Amino acid sequence: PPPGPSRGPDPSNPYAQNPYAQNPYARQPEYGSPYTPPPGGPYGTPPPTNGGRAPKRKAVIVGAAVAVLLAAGGGVYAAVGGDDSGKNPTASPTTTTPSHARTQDPTPEPTTGDGDNTGGRGSGESDPNDQRRVGEAKVLYQKPAPEVSKSNLEVPGFWAMKGYVVKAVENKIVAYNDEGGSKWTLSLPKAVCAAPTSTTGGKVVVAYEGHGKDACSQLALIDLNKGVKLWDRPAPESDAIGGGYTNVGMAQSGDLVGMAWFGGSAVIKVSDGKEVSPEKPSAGCSIDGYAGGKVLLRAYSCTNGTAKLQQLTPGGSIKWTYTVRKGFKVSNIFSSSPAVVALIDQDRRSGGILALSDKGRERSTLTLGKQSYQPECGTDIFGTNMGNCEGVAVSADTFYLPTEMTQDHGLGSTSEIHAFDLTTGKRKWAVKVAERLLLPLNMDGKNLIAYEKPSYTAPGRIVRIGPNGGKPKTLLRLPQATQKAERDFYSATHTYRNGNFYIATNRITGTDTTAENLLMAFGR
Repeated sequence: PPPGPSRGPDPSNPYAQNPYAQNPYARQPEYGSPYTPPPGGPYGTPPPTNGGRAPKRKAVIVGAAVAVLLAAGGGVYAAVGGDDSGKNPTASPTTTTPSHARTQDPTPEPTTGDGDNTGGRGSGESDPNDQRRVGEAKVLYQKPAPEVSKSNLEVPGFWAMKGYVVKAVENKIVAYNDEGGSKWTLSLPKAVCAAPTSTTGGKVVVAYEGHGKDACSQLALIDLNKGVKLWDRPAPESDAIGGGYTNVGMAQSGDLVGMAWFGGSAVIKVSDGKEVSPEKPSAGCSIDGYAGGKVLLRAYSCTNGTAKLQQLTPGGSIKWTYTVRKGFKVSNIFSSSPAVVALIDQDRRSGGILALSDKGRERSTLTLGKQSYQPECGTDIFGTNMGNCEGVAVSADTFYLPTEMTQDHGLGSTSEIHAFDLTTGKRKWAVKVAERLLLPLNMDGKNLIAYEKPSYTAPGRIVRIGPNGGKPKTLLRLPQATQKAERDFYSATHTYRNGNFYIATNRITGTDTTAENLLMAFGR
């Protein structure tokens, strides 16, 4: 079949090549055993990568081989490594695949007869609830992607509220009730180009296109409860070369929003949009990115090979500073509180995963061993969107991380979730499922909520896993009738809240032969 749509580079960034041109379904890196620098220098010679770029294999970091992330023309590309036997990891059957390359869905079983009008379907489309099997979740609604101004368009901005969700697409921000109807619609002058994942009291600061080509330089505070814009102002003056705002990443916590872009950064207040001025890094250092939520963290690195992670106070000053071991820097912030971060070296090799205390001291290094892990961190060429990883979850004392799909001689393809003790760094337990990718979503008290992604023949499920592991308990069994639509999301955010499960696209390709979905919602 013809190749799927590629995740193109930012046209304003001539240095970033497209790391997904060969394999548009590759995920961002997995994390294996921490890289230990050889004696005599912090970096050493990069280990073999089995020939470097491989067009048909999944982008991973394999712990056993300590595979390398290649910098291809300035763009970060995840190289693949083999396992101990020399076999290459293969793509998971649950990875999103173009519709024309898939087999037909099985004939559905008889319906329960309780179908309803879900809304959001084009004329003549059947109601998936009319094919609903006993025990399957109800499709609350299925919203098709609207026509957009260009193909392969990123559409950041999705927030789950109580009884409704909010999605941004270009210059429109729309709230959808759980019944499927529109609650409100807000129009901005131009398209939303960056947005945090967390909110403050139902309010969120988004960035939209300003003056100049691809300048993500205008900010607005949106009240997600009422659907109104509370203020609108330019981003703080850029210190980037050429004054541009490209590859913007945003993180929000309390009254603070951290912004990082290619060559610049700023912290602003949610309440009025005015800039806050935390202590600046020393000469030769620059802010890499922020992560929000309960607290705001920022990571920065320096030309001399040093790097630091800092927590900001609610007022914007520095609460604590953690110095990363020399030769490494923070690549992803999986959680801000408790702080859990991944490290890489200058050659993009994995430096392992660290947990820090609430005072900024090292709590543990996770014992990852030779296993390969695969959180879903999307495309982030310059690392400015540090807190943008799905497929991880954290409680006060435990971190949950998904493995890649592997071959199990007894079960075929399997994946697992591993639970790590944040105090000791040791693995507490593992839960395995067959023929599916198992993805942590969030915590429900002491229980973990996870998403079993659909296989080629079966739809996905939402499951609950107890604090001591054990067999997952099904909370929502998604319908067979929407299995293909569930698989067809090219890149998506997955959210479980108040018994409902939402899938929201992050990118509208505009190039597929079948209709794309913007949103799907499932409930009991």
